Amino acid sequence: MMRATPRMFVGPVAIELVGQICTHLGAALGDELRAMPGIGRCELDRDARLLLITARQPVDRTSVLDALEALGIAVRT
Repeated sequence: MMRATPRMFVGPVAIELVGQICTHLGAALGDELRAMPGIGRCELDRDARLLLITARQPVDRTSVLDALEALGIAVRT
């Protein structure tokens, strides 16, 4: 996501995560991101360590990264 994604994005964005994501953390992640303004959809493939976010309105990628960091989830950049 990070290098090629503009600071504000709309539409689908894939984020590669680092490390294992347990079921509980995955659920918390989904809840946190879906509560953010502009995010319409959030899907996590735990096995592939891939998070797909779809924004209906402009979303600041820094806000997404901050939410992931607050949950202790590292992102591959």
